[in-house]
Formats: sequence, C-alpha cells, structure tokens
Amino acid sequence: MAEIKLNKTELKIQKTTLDQLTKYLPTLQLKKQQLQVEVETAKNMEEGILAEMSKIKDYVSKWSVVLSQKLTINVYQMIQIERIETDVENIAGVDVPLFKDVIFVPFKYSFFIKPIWVDLAYEELRKIVVEREKLKIVRKKIELLSEELRQTSIKVNLFEKRMIPQCRENIRKIKIFLGDQEIAAICNAKIAKDKLKRKELLRQVEAV
Repeated sequence: MAEIKLNKTELKIQKTTLDQLTKYLPTLQLKKQQLQVEVETAKNMEEGILAEMSKIKDYVSKWSVVLSQKLTINVYQMIQIERIETDVENIAGVDVPLFKDVIFVPFKYSFFIKPIWVDLAYEELRKIVVEREKLKIVRKKIELLSEELRQTSIKVNLFEKRMIPQCRENIRKIKIFLGDQEIAAICNAKIAKDKLKRKELLRQVEAV
C-alpha cells in the first residue's frame, strides 16, 4: 500500500473513505446473506428436480421394455424439442435464467394403429425431458449465484479485514503525527517567547 501523507488533507480523505466503507459494508453483508439463502434455495430445488426425475424413471422402467420393440412409431419423435422458453430474473443484482416451459415438436400418430402404451409413454417421457431442462436452468442459476456469492464474500472480507482497519490505522497515525507537530509548535512558541523575555530583561538590565 502507498505511503500516506501525514497532513490534514490526507486525514480528511481517510475519514471520508472510512465513512464510505463503513456505510457500504452493511449493504455488502446483506447481499452476501441474501445470496447464501438463494443458493441454498436453488440447491434444494435441484434436489427436488432430481428426486422427481428419479421417481418418473423408476415408473417408466417398469414398462420401458416395450420401447425396445420394433414399432411403427418413433419414440424419439415424441420428445423432440422445438424450443425452451425461459425468462430472466434479477436476484441480488444478478441476472439468472428462469425456466418457463418446454415446447415440443407436434407429434402425430394414428389412433387406430398406436400401441396401447403410447399415450402413457408420450406423457411420462415428456415429463422427464421437462425436468431435465429445468435441471439445466437451475444448475446455471446455482453457478451464477455461487460465483456472485464468492465475489461478494471476497469484498466483505476485504472491507472487514483490510480496508476498514487500514483506514483506521492511517487516521491514528496521522492524528498522532499532527498531535506531535502541535505539541512541538507549542513548545517552540514557548521557547521563542522565553527567549524574547530574556532578551527584554537583559536589555532592561543593561539600560540601568
């Protein structure tokens, strides 16, 4: 850190800086707390999605053998994605993605030739795809919020452990220096005054 100037101007600068830092620190601390809550909430959401996916997959596995049969219906066409609809939400100053919906390519098949399990497969497989896309969005959200939390934590630590203590130490040093200068100035003035008195007394003695 650059050496500070030991004068009144620098003292004013350091006091202003300290005032700004101490006022901004609570905002940073609040942001850190909010981000911690949001990251935890998003992680809980991730666990919920994984649990739902596992539940659906367990259910599908009971009859998934039919999907391996030779069919006139292309199962993968059932879950072909046209687009993922998302939005953006701002959390503690961070823009994060928000899942809205999965739009699938329309899937048509003959009512008369379809196997009896098609409707069930159509519904359950699409559920898995929706949860998968939700998971991607939530994980991106966690990534962005976690990075912002990391950066904010660094700033909080910097303020608490370095910048604010350093400002206070600088102010202490400047005050001590200026105080010593003031004492020295008073002493010098007193010495000068005593010299003048002695000179005046000597002049009066010589005049007798």
